[in-house]
Amino acid sequence: MKICVHITFYVKDDLENKLKNLSKIYNSFFSISKNVNIFIHTNRKIKNFKKNLFFIYHDIRKEDPYKLTWKCRPMMKSQIGKYDYFIYSEDDNLFNKKNFNYWLKYQKIFKKKKYNVGFIRTERSPLDNSLWCPDHFEQLSQYVLVNKKKFLVLKNPYFAMWIYDKHDFKSFTNSKFWNLNNWRGLNSFTKLYDREKSAIGWHGLNMNKYDATLVPLKKGPFPNYTLIPHTSNKYVMKRGRIHVSLNDLISKPLTPYNKKNYSNLEIFYRELKFYIYWKMRFNFKDFKKYIKLKYL
Repeated sequence: MKICVHITFYVKDDLENKLKNLSKIYNSFFSISKNVNIFIHTNRKIKNFKKNLFFIYHDIRKEDPYKLTWKCRPMMKSQIGKYDYFIYSEDDNLFNKKNFNYWLKYQKIFKKKKYNVGFIRTERSPLDNSLWCPDHFEQLSQYVLVNKKKFLVLKNPYFAMWIYDKHDFKSFTNSKFWNLNNWRGLNSFTKLYDREKSAIGWHGLNMNKYDATLVPLKKGPFPNYTLIPHTSNKYVMKRGRIHVSLNDLISKPLTPYNKKNYSNLEIFYRELKFYIYWKMRFNFKDFKKYIKLKYL
C-alpha cells in the first residue's frame, strides 16, 4: 500500500516556528504506514532533511497566495500509477493512522452507496478545554442507513483535506473540478474561496460524485478516529457565534436524509438570493471600514 500526501505550506514570517508546528503534522501522516511519501508545497526554499519528505518550492510572489493550494495538482496527476492512495491536506490538520484506518474501512462500504467518508475538524477552547467544530454552523439533524446502521450527514462536508484511492483519484483528475479555471466564483451551494475549493476535493455540495458525506452515529461522544484536531486553533475564540461545540453538534430528533434535487427555477432563486446577500455583506463591511478610518 503506497500513499502520497501533498500539503500546502504557506510561510509569511517566522519560518522556524512554522516548521516546528509542521513537523507535528507530517510525523502524524508518517504514522499511517512505512510507505508514505509526503510532498510539502511551499513558497519558501527549504532543503529536504528527512527521508520520504520533499519540499517543493513555488515562486508565487506575483500571484494570489491562495493559489499556492493548487500548485500541487500537476505533480499529483503525474503520480497516477505510482500510488494506491492520494491525500491532500492543509498544513494544520493532525491526521493519524486511526483516522486513515477508519477511512479505509468505511470507504469500501460507502463506495457502493455513493457516500463519502467524513471527518470533523475540532479546536480546543483555552477557556474550558471543550472541543468546538469550526466547519459547522448548525447542528447535524439528518441520518442515512447503511447496512442497517445509522450515519450522520454532514451539512457542511468540508474538513480541509481529501483522500481518494487510485481509481477515484484518476476520475477526479478528469473532472471539471480538478482545474480551478473550471470553477465559477462564490455560489449559494459552496461559498468557498480558492483555498477552500482546493481542500474540498470532489465532495462539495455542488458536486454529484457523492450523495452525502457521512460520519458514524454512536452512543456517547464522537469516536476519536472521526476527529481531526485543527492545530492552528484560530477560530475557537469565536465560539457560539460561527460554529457549534462538539457536545452539541447532534440535534434531536434526527430525521432521515433525502438528497434534494433542485429545479432550474429553485437554483436561480437560490443564486439570486445569495448574490444579493453577498453584495450587501461586502458593502456593509466596506462601510464599517470607512467609519473606522474616518471617525475612530
